[in-house]
Amino acid sequence: MKRPITWIGFGVLFAFGLPALGRQSQLKIESVRNFSYERGDNRVRLRRITGTTALFFQSKLSCDVDGAPNAYHPLDDNLSLDTIDSAGGRRVNGLPAGPLEVLPSPDVVVYVNGKPYIQPEGEFKGFYVAETSYENSAMAATDPGRYLDARKIQFVVLPGGLAPEAHLGDLAIVYDPVTKKHAAAIFGDIGPSNESGEAALATLQRLGMAATDGKSSPGQFRDDLFFLVFPNTASKLEAAEPWPHPQTTIDALAEAEFAKWGGGKQIEAILEEDPQGGSIPDNAANAWIYDELASLRRNGLTTKYEFALPNRFVIDEPGHLPCAPEIVVACGSALDEIQRRIEAVEIKRSPISSLIALNNHLQQIARIFRSFPTETSDELEPLAREVARIGALKDRIVKGE
Repeated sequence: MKRPITWIGFGVLFAFGLPALGRQSQLKIESVRNFSYERGDNRVRLRRITGTTALFFQSKLSCDVDGAPNAYHPLDDNLSLDTIDSAGGRRVNGLPAGPLEVLPSPDVVVYVNGKPYIQPEGEFKGFYVAETSYENSAMAATDPGRYLDARKIQFVVLPGGLAPEAHLGDLAIVYDPVTKKHAAAIFGDIGPSNESGEAALATLQRLGMAATDGKSSPGQFRDDLFFLVFPNTASKLEAAEPWPHPQTTIDALAEAEFAKWGGGKQIEAILEEDPQGGSIPDNAANAWIYDELASLRRNGLTTKYEFALPNRFVIDEPGHLPCAPEIVVACGSALDEIQRRIEAVEIKRSPISSLIALNNHLQQIARIFRSFPTETSDELEPLAREVARIGALKDRIVKGE
């Protein structure tokens, strides 16, 4: 299961795009409970349409490779689909290859006699056996075939204990509001109770995302992926096809449930009625945010964005307008570059005059962080340090040091 991988919080305000004033509600949507986007923040609402049982929420989308026979390697992350830290382990000095100073979690890989089990033969000899919660108990625990293969079977991961209405093997749908594509899946793994929004590599690939392994999570910095789960449908899968359940059977059964529920039109109606996250509109209230993002690009303080800027800018980058986490991460990247440029002034590789523009950017980045306060308060302290460093440098120049 994917552990949080970011150094920066994903501050998100989900109140953008409220229903138009005076418009009568067409759907009765009720909240079941709140759970977490990341780190126990309780800002994800698990919801359903009143009178129905299907559960849905909007969140990020991390890539999970658990169950794949080559998910984790004891000696070299370059050989595996994901890094050992995603399995709860850690290598000496944090290197990508070499011995472990912390073993992977027994909740992620199979243990035998108190040690993580390594496959002794076959195509993936030398790899750990990565588990999924949904499994075929008739097979040996050390047999990779006992578990769902994240490379081939589309499944979602739900946080432990926070969706008790759903059971392993229940049918599911993941919908991308940007591309309007969806993927049929099953509830295949139980993840940390403090994080939502994971799905198998095969699920991301069906959605058309450029994911090649667990190290690539194209939806990690979004907040709008739509997860839909149909409780008490696992028995339909078991009755239709014995293990291993082929993806074609999962597709047929999940698509049937999806159609009965209302399909993509129902999701779009929910998103219109009460969206949770999504692209920040380029309106009068938010225009300054996009002005700053464009300025950061023009001044070379960020690399090419993974999202688009509004058409009013000449910076031509394809894609969707960013959601709040994408904006926060982009500003965090710019902060890193600003820190490097301040260091260049401190060692006199750059002129003091360059600090003027940097200081202006720091003020705007601070304003952006304050606009999305759920997690970004963590980043205001280092940002304040950079402002103080600029002030100290200016004082030194005035004093002739």
